[in-house]
Amino acid sequence: MPQDLPTTSSSAASVGSCPDTCEEAAAQVQDEVNRIKRIEDPIARNVAITDAYERLARDMPQNDWVRLASYVSVQGGCAMKEVTSGMAQVGRVFGINPGQNLEALKDANTTIFESIYPANRFVANCGLEKLKECMAEGAIEVPGEIETALEEMERGELRQAADRIARYEQVRVVQPVYDRHAEAFRDMARGEAIMPGDQTSIPVAKTCTRDDLVRLGDRDIANPFDRVDYYGDLIERMYEIEGIAR
Repeated sequence: MPQDLPTTSSSAASVGSCPDTCEEAAAQVQDEVNRIKRIEDPIARNVAITDAYERLARDMPQNDWVRLASYVSVQGGCAMKEVTSGMAQVGRVFGINPGQNLEALKDANTTIFESIYPANRFVANCGLEKLKECMAEGAIEVPGEIETALEEMERGELRQAADRIARYEQVRVVQPVYDRHAEAFRDMARGEAIMPGDQTSIPVAKTCTRDDLVRLGDRDIANPFDRVDYYGDLIERMYEIEGIAR
């Protein structure tokens, strides 16, 4: 697969225009997040989130976490389509609730986006120095792990920064979603086990495909640390596909 995103610009340098005040700069980012969150249909919302990741990956090409997110979010949308089609048919037979499953996937998709995207988009718009200034003013709140990761990106510690965001994502952001929707995620696992083939592993791809899966193996997808470990395999596959050496 050809490389389609640049890799050379600074992850801390701003691209495009940045409002003069911290209040306006923070509102610029939050307005985009709110616009996407207002999309009612989960699959249409996923498309908007994926597009936002894709644009951010182009604006902030050394952010390896968002580069991978632009692939993984596509696969999240594929999973949403599956629970409303193929798995829905299985669900009717085995008592699995596709509507409940779709709601769980939407919650995960949106929660990751609103938790991690804003600070990264702010830096793409305005730069890391401006982010720190606006944090000091109280105009924007950024989790400590995300701030540290952005500092690592500025120093060129790109894989370390991506790994840090991934740990924060899976342990601090995604796990509460799993806990909120424990029954739905158990149902999805049961449905995937019933269907032929490996339905849990995903590819690093920007289309819905079951080719070239990155195998989950014996990891437990409900375990946040197993998910972090799996993320490591996914990002290595992305580096291979995109021809990136880290």
